[in-house]
Amino acid sequence: MLEDYRSALKLGQRAYRARVARGLPPYLAVLDDILVNVNIVAQEPLGLVDIPAESIVGTKTSGRHTAFASNFMPLLEPGTEFSTKWSNLCDAHLEEGIQNPILAYEFMNRFYVQEGNKRVSVLKYYGAVKIPGTVTRLVPERNDSLENRIYYEFLDFYRLSQINYVHFSRTGGYAKLQTLVCKATGESWTEDDRLNFSAFYTVFRQQFIALGGHELKLTTGDGLLVYLSVYRYSDACDATPAQVKENLEKLWNEVKVLAEPQAVELSLEPAPTAGEPLLSKLNIFASKPSELRVVFLHEYNTGNSAWVRGHEKGRAALEKEFPDRLIITSRENVNPEVDAEQVLEEVAHDNADVVFTSSVRMYNACLKVAAQHPKTRILNCSLNAPHPLVRTYYPRTYEVTYLLGALAGTLTKSDCVGYVAANPVYGIPAAVNAFAQGLKTVRPDARVVLRWACLPDPAHPLDFSDRPEVDIFYARSNAEPEDAHRDYGLCRRLPDGTLEPLGLPVWKWETFYVEIVRSILDGTWNNGAAGARAINYWWGMHSDAEEINYREGLATGTLQMLDLMEKLLGEGELRIFPEELYSRGHVLHSPEKLVYTPKELMEMDWLDECVEGHLPHFDELDVKTRTIIEINGLDNLKGLKK
Repeated sequence: MLEDYRSALKLGQRAYRARVARGLPPYLAVLDDILVNVNIVAQEPLGLVDIPAESIVGTKTSGRHTAFASNFMPLLEPGTEFSTKWSNLCDAHLEEGIQNPILAYEFMNRFYVQEGNKRVSVLKYYGAVKIPGTVTRLVPERNDSLENRIYYEFLDFYRLSQINYVHFSRTGGYAKLQTLVCKATGESWTEDDRLNFSAFYTVFRQQFIALGGHELKLTTGDGLLVYLSVYRYSDACDATPAQVKENLEKLWNEVKVLAEPQAVELSLEPAPTAGEPLLSKLNIFASKPSELRVVFLHEYNTGNSAWVRGHEKGRAALEKEFPDRLIITSRENVNPEVDAEQVLEEVAHDNADVVFTSSVRMYNACLKVAAQHPKTRILNCSLNAPHPLVRTYYPRTYEVTYLLGALAGTLTKSDCVGYVAANPVYGIPAAVNAFAQGLKTVRPDARVVLRWACLPDPAHPLDFSDRPEVDIFYARSNAEPEDAHRDYGLCRRLPDGTLEPLGLPVWKWETFYVEIVRSILDGTWNNGAAGARAINYWWGMHSDAEEINYREGLATGTLQMLDLMEKLLGEGELRIFPEELYSRGHVLHSPEKLVYTPKELMEMDWLDECVEGHLPHFDELDVKTRTIIEINGLDNLKGLKK
C-alpha cells in the first residue's frame, strides 16, 4: 500500500504548507501543551465511544506529533519504518477492518489520541466518519469565555443524549436542539432517538456542506437550528435527501444571516415620508405596487379580546389612509397550533401581498409558510425575531411604563407600589425596570412588588389585596373588563375594593400598519435590508406608536411634569436608565459605553434591586405560556443563557 501512503503524504504536505502560509502550527495539536495553564476539575471515564473523526484533532503527548500534519496525514518520507507500519495498517483495514479501539482524551469536545495515532491517520485517509475509542473526559473549571460556556451546555446535553458530534458557535444551541427534537427539559434520549437523529443529521450535514455551509464560519449545528425552527422534526426525519436540499435552499438566506455580526436590525422610527424618498428616486427599478392585498389574522376575536379590538382599530385606520389602493380582509379565531399554518397557506395561495399576524404564537407557522411563499410579506406582532423571512413589530413599552412609574410615585401614599407583568418575553424586564426608575425619580426609596399574570396564585392575587400598603399598581388581567375601562394600566385600589384607572397605555397599531404598508407602496420596503437581515420594528412615543390616556382630574402640575418628561424623552434629552443600575444583592449592571443600546434594553434579563419578585423559569409556566416563551422568551429563562 505504498501508493496509498504516497497519496496520504501529499495530503499531509499540502495541509502543512497551508498552515504555514497562514502562520498557524502545521503539526498535530498536543493536549499536554494546551493544558499547561488549565485547571482540570474532573476526569470522567466515558468508556467505549464512537468518536466523530473530524473531532479528533491531536495527540495527548508531544511524542511523534511532528510525524503528522494537522489533518492527521503523514509527513515522514516513504521507506521509513513509520511508512511501513502505516501501509500495513492499510492492508489490515482493507482486509478485515481495524478492530482495536484507540485510547483518547476528550477536552472541550475535541479528542486527543494517547494510543492509535496511525490508526486514526489511516481511518481518516479512507474517510471514516466515526472511530471507536476508549475515552477519558477532562473537564475544565468554569469561566466566562464563550467556548467554556458552550462546553458546559454540551455536557448537560451529552448526559441526556450521548451525542457528541453536534457543535454550535453560540450559547443556547444545545437546549434549543433538545426542544426542537420534541424532548422536554431534562428528558433522556432512547437508542431509537439517537439512531433517528443520526440518520437525519447525516443527510442534513451533506446538504449543508454542498451548499457551502462551512464557508460561512458556521457549524452544521447552527444551520440545523434554523432548519428545525421552520420544519417540524418529525417531517424532517421523513424527508428524502432531495427534499432536505430543496427546503434548505429556501432557507439559505436565513442560514447566511447567522454569520452577519448584526443579523437583527432594529427599526426604531418610521422612515420619513415627506416627499418621494431619495432612495426611491435613485432606484428606477424600485417596486411600487399600485394595489396591495392585505390580510389580518387574529388568534381571538373582537367580541372577547381587547387586544384584537386594538389591532382592528389599526386595520380601520389603514383602510382610511389608503382607500383606493388596498384590498383588506381579516380572519379571527385562528388557532396557532391547529390551523394557522393552513390559513397562512390559503392566503398566500390567494396571492396576499402582506399578512399581519397579531399573535406571537403564530410565529412558527409564519416562518414555515414564508419559506414556501417568499413573495408574500409576512409580519408577526412580537419582538427580536432573528429570521429575515418574517418581520416583527412591537411598541417600546418601557417608555410608557417609565412615565407611569413616575405617576405612581406621585400619587401613592406609601413607598410600595405593584406591577403585574404578562409574560417574561423580550422587553418585559426593561419595562419593569423602567417603571422602577420612573418611580424612584419621585420616591428614591420606593419598592416595586412584581407579580405575573402567567403565574396565577390565590395567595398573591393580581389586585394586591393581600398587601394593603400597595394602594397603586400597574395592572394586567386576562379577564375582559365589565365596565368602560380597559383591563390594562395604572390603577388605584379604593377602600371599597374597586379599581380607579389612573393612566392607560395605548398601543397605536395604526402607526405600524400605515407606515409599514406605506413603505411597500413607495418602494422602500427593502431599503437597507435587501432580505439579508431580520427586521424588527420597535417604535416608541416619538413615533406616535404609543401614548398614555390619563384619568381626568389629575392635578395640573402632575400632568405638566409628565408632558415635559415625555417631550424630553422624544428629544433624547431624558435618559430612563442611569449609568449605574443594580440588581438584587447590589450587583452592578452597566453597559460598556454607559448608555444602554436598544438591543441591550430589548434583551435585558434581570430586575432592578428595588423590585420585589423574580423572573419565572420556563418550568414554572403552563403549556400555553411555554409556547410563547419558546418563541419570544428571554434566553436565560429557557436555559439558553447568553
